Amino acid sequence: MPSHDPIDVWRRPERSGVGPKPEHSRGGIAAAAIDIADRDGLAAVSIRRVAAGVGAGAASLYRYLRSHDELLELMVDTVSGEYDLGPSDKPSRIQLLNLAQQGRAIMRRHPWLAPLLLTRPSMGPNSLRYLERALSALETVDLPGAAKLQTVAMMTAITSAFVQNELASAAHSETRDGEVPARLQYLSELVLSGDYPLLAGALTGQHEPGRPEEVFSSVITNYLAGAGLPAAAGSA
Repeated sequence: MPSHDPIDVWRRPERSGVGPKPEHSRGGIAAAAIDIADRDGLAAVSIRRVAAGVGAGAASLYRYLRSHDELLELMVDTVSGEYDLGPSDKPSRIQLLNLAQQGRAIMRRHPWLAPLLLTRPSMGPNSLRYLERALSALETVDLPGAAKLQTVAMMTAITSAFVQNELASAAHSETRDGEVPARLQYLSELVLSGDYPLLAGALTGQHEPGRPEEVFSSVITNYLAGAGLPAAAGSA
C-alpha cells in the first residue's frame, strides 16, 4: 500500500460537491487540535480528542481528514498564518531577521511547533505565503534560486533549534529558590577542573550573555552574513 502524503489535504476541496453539507471546517478542526497541543503537548493530539473538541464523532472527522498526519499538516499551516507578512523596503537581512524573530515568537507560543518544522515543513497556503514573502526579501540579492531557498530553510532550522534549546534550558533551570541549577553547577566544575581550557576560556572572562532575544538576533544575523547577505543587501 503506497504511503499517504499529508499534503494531499491541499489537493482536495474543503467542501465537496457531493454528500451532506459539512458541519465543520478545516480551520475549526485545526484550532481545536492546536488548543490541545498548546495545553497538553503534541502527544495529546488524537483524532478522537480533536473530534470531541469540535463536537463530532471520531469517525466523522475522517470526512475532513484522511490521517493524523493531515491533521498535523493543518496545524502547522494554521499557526503559520500568525506571521505579519506585510511588505517592507528595509535591507534584505533586516527583513529576514524580522521574519526569524516572528518565527521564534510563534514557536514559543506553540512549543510543539519547532520540532515539526524540522521534520515536516508544511505546503499549505499560509506556509507558502511565508516562503514567498521570505523569497521576496531576497529578490535583489545575487544568489541562485536554489541558494535562496536553502537560506530560508536554514534560517527556519536555526530558529527551530534555538527555540527547542531555549525551552529545554528553561525547563532545566526551574529550581527551588536559591538552588544552583544542576547544569550550571556542572559547567562550573568543568571550568575549574582545567581539563577543558578552550571551553573554560569561552565561558569565562566574557561579558554577561545578553537577553535571549538579543542572542537570537545575533545568531541569525551572523548566519545571514555568512550566507552572503551584507548588512546593506537589498537596500536602495
